[in-house]
Amino acid sequence: MLCPPSSYSNGQCVDPLTIVQYNLYYTNPNLTPFLDYLEKNEIDLVVLQETAPWHGDRFMELIDKYPYQFGGTPGLGYPSGQMIISKQPLNLKAQNTPAGHYMISGVWQSSKHRPVSLYTAHPPSPRSEQLWHERNALIGSLERLSDYSPYGDTLIIGDFNLSANTRRFTDAYQDYHTAPLQSWPREIKGLPIPSFSRIAIDHLWIRNTESPSLFICKREVLSQFSGSDHSAVVTYLSERQYKTNNK
Repeated sequence: MLCPPSSYSNGQCVDPLTIVQYNLYYTNPNLTPFLDYLEKNEIDLVVLQETAPWHGDRFMELIDKYPYQFGGTPGLGYPSGQMIISKQPLNLKAQNTPAGHYMISGVWQSSKHRPVSLYTAHPPSPRSEQLWHERNALIGSLERLSDYSPYGDTLIIGDFNLSANTRRFTDAYQDYHTAPLQSWPREIKGLPIPSFSRIAIDHLWIRNTESPSLFICKREVLSQFSGSDHSAVVTYLSERQYKTNNK
């Protein structure tokens, strides 16, 4: 395997920012365990894919703890099934691609002194040649969009339907650091899939151009939730003093 099955660690996590990403699966019947996890744990940012409207209604139960939300409002809906909730302010917008897929971009104010450029997407699963081209085009469009990031830390997050065991993954976002974990498929039609048969497609990339900078200090698969063919993934970002050679 080119990536660890369930966890990654790179140094000590000191006062980390915590990000959870999860492809909920549109027909997921039971969000209660996941909502309980978000309620009981100190999560700073939650990035969701395949969010159905009734899922969004359930996340409104967490509005006191996560007062900043993107997705679910009239006129916006859930762009490509995406929803983002946060403890800190968000200033985001959705941009449509020629094929009808949405990229979300903007600023996550992770602290009063540290804005982070945030980009999310959910490229289509390449089940046909046309969708294969659309997925690759969206990945490239998001990379070009993130080149205009105005801040020292840039995050790209989402279910990219792109295995980490491919050349295309290696070639994408080369200025970024990532730590792929095997998160899909955890089940097919209700039948569990062993972890050694899973691949990494739920990704987080980070790029730094200033010091101090954020880095991935830890990443873990959260396997306790059912109802989706994806596992949720939690990422811890910590800060270190160093100057990168990234652009």
